Amino acid sequence: MPAIVSKVPETLTNRLETLSSNDSFAVSSQEQRGEGLSCVSSPQTLLRELGELIAPQLPAKALFPLLATDLRHHVPDISLRRVRSIFNGEVSRIWDDEAMAIRMALSRRRNAKARREFARAAAEMVKKLAEHGVPLSDDQHQVVQFLSAEVTA
Repeated sequence: MPAIVSKVPETLTNRLETLSSNDSFAVSSQEQRGEGLSCVSSPQTLLRELGELIAPQLPAKALFPLLATDLRHHVPDISLRRVRSIFNGEVSRIWDDEAMAIRMALSRRRNAKARREFARAAAEMVKKLAEHGVPLSDDQHQVVQFLSAEVTA
């Protein structure tokens, strides 16, 4: 089988440029393959996800005050205008406390959603068990009552 031959002739200069690690503009082979790239979401993306968790299908203009209220639990002095700017991607920099507030508010909303989904699944399981005649103990009834209170909340 013949050896693979490159159509671009390799020169000493080309080889040195690809091997150089001192050049700050050089792109590593990992970055070329996409392995070294960060997968951190932007604050705008996180804020939009938070908006979807707060009130899906609500227009952005009506969502800004709700987002600001959630973020003010962590950063009391964040303005409605700043929230709108972050949401629209108009800011060039975001402060550490703002980024942390977005992450914390999003985490709180995600956790609340997961708890509600778990409570709904537990209530459905209790219904299925009752249909099949499986009795629950007193402790199990207390847990189900506690979970059902979370579903209604």
